[in-house]
Amino acid sequence: MARQQRDDEHIDHAAWFQAQTQFSRLTTALPEAAVGNVAMEVVRRLAFRMPRFGEGEDGPDAAEIDRFCTALTAPDEDAADRIVRNLRRSGNSANTIYLSYISAAARVLGTRWEEDEMSFVEVTLASNRLFRIIRGLRHVLDQAESTLAGDGSRVLLALLPGDSHTLGIEMAANIFRRGGWHVDLSMGEGHDDILHRAETARFGAVVLVANVCADVGALTRLVVGLRIVAPVVPVVLAGKVLDTQDAAELCGVDAVLDDLDQAAEKLRTIADVAVRINLAHSTGRG
Repeated sequence: MARQQRDDEHIDHAAWFQAQTQFSRLTTALPEAAVGNVAMEVVRRLAFRMPRFGEGEDGPDAAEIDRFCTALTAPDEDAADRIVRNLRRSGNSANTIYLSYISAAARVLGTRWEEDEMSFVEVTLASNRLFRIIRGLRHVLDQAESTLAGDGSRVLLALLPGDSHTLGIEMAANIFRRGGWHVDLSMGEGHDDILHRAETARFGAVVLVANVCADVGALTRLVVGLRIVAPVVPVVLAGKVLDTQDAAELCGVDAVLDDLDQAAEKLRTIADVAVRINLAHSTGRG
């Protein structure tokens, strides 16, 4: 029991549960095409991003990956999570468990989907389970992956791709700067461009500004991508999309900024809380 408790200290249970409930909401609240785009975002980001961290290590063979993929679509809700926990308890490294297994499984799932060997329901289910695993292990992943120096006073302020309403985000950038933030402003950039920024720089927070209420699906896909490329960075939502009921819960952000005058101060609180949580997970739990 003590061994299990020590292993469970690596898991962010709140993030795991949030990812699980988010996907459950998405399947009922968004059109099938939008849900499919989110599922493919998980598969694509994991398949083509993580393998580089496992280079030089003995990874799982094809039979092990097939077993893991089967668990990801099994009726047993916890089958894949048990595989990950058991691998950890057996002494496997973080790279092998959290990166090699997950990235290889994502590549297999993506191939099977493209070749119509898996149904939409199966791939969505598998993506959900992969996503909740990496969210639960986000602090371990961040420690294994990150070589970036952090800047707690730097924020990425990004306008949702396709949104042409720039006045609000420009006003917000000025307010953040007056509040002591160093602002990286992203306007008119694409989905992959924003994720590249978040992956290659260490921000204290990412603020997404969205004004087109019909784009909750695109917003959700972007947030999911951010969760994978920057696992411990708080993601915050602002803009008129907040007028859409449950938009923040559907896309899975950490917080919202609904008062521009208080935005800089509130964002500082959000970033400081994230730092304390990250520190708690990174000290004394290896």
